[in-house]
Amino acid sequence: MKTIPFIAAFSILAATAFAAPRAEEAPRPAGTVREPARVVYFEGDVLVDGREAEIGMTLGTVATFETGKTAFCEIVFADKNAVRIGWNTVATLDFSKPVTEIMLERGGAAAVLRKLEKISGDDSFRVRMKSATAGVRGTSFCVWQNDEGSYVCACNGRVKTLDSEGGNEFDIVSAHHTAKLYVPKGTGIEAIDQGMLHHDDDSIESLAARIGETIDWTTPDR
Repeated sequence: MKTIPFIAAFSILAATAFAAPRAEEAPRPAGTVREPARVVYFEGDVLVDGREAEIGMTLGTVATFETGKTAFCEIVFADKNAVRIGWNTVATLDFSKPVTEIMLERGGAAAVLRKLEKISGDDSFRVRMKSATAGVRGTSFCVWQNDEGSYVCACNGRVKTLDSEGGNEFDIVSAHHTAKLYVPKGTGIEAIDQGMLHHDDDSIESLAARIGETIDWTTPDR
């Protein structure tokens, strides 16, 4: 299998969809998933909470991923949401909060989100990075964190971005890859328009196929 190009850096909001609890069950806190997220595919050296990744392994409410230089890992949750952790990445997925989060220390991640429940404002998934944060509804996006800064791409859909100081806020609606790069500059942060970096159409389409979905590049996913 060819290595799949990858993604960029930002903060994204996402709360997973749940079925209503049965009468005998105590209500679950918002932000938890009824069926645990699971690893569905990986290549190369991948650690999950310090353990070697395995196909089919389930994740706890918080899971930290570390990938090697040519590695990646794909996770599915709530059946119709897929996340790919890119190469040379350290990232934490947190399902314990009302809005699911990715905290990206370095490297990249991409997602195709088709089954999220909006429970807080307009956003249902969040990504946090060093210089930027992003909030997302059901959409496809990619993020990357490196020495250059925090990269956020609305691949197909709507992504709200702002810098880590609360400025440079943008509401990006895109049918085909519109991106921002948040770069530290002096005592502040500068937001720069960017094209498609670290990923391509094929990488997003292959992630969508993992959950039986396709991408319509002619219109933004809402």
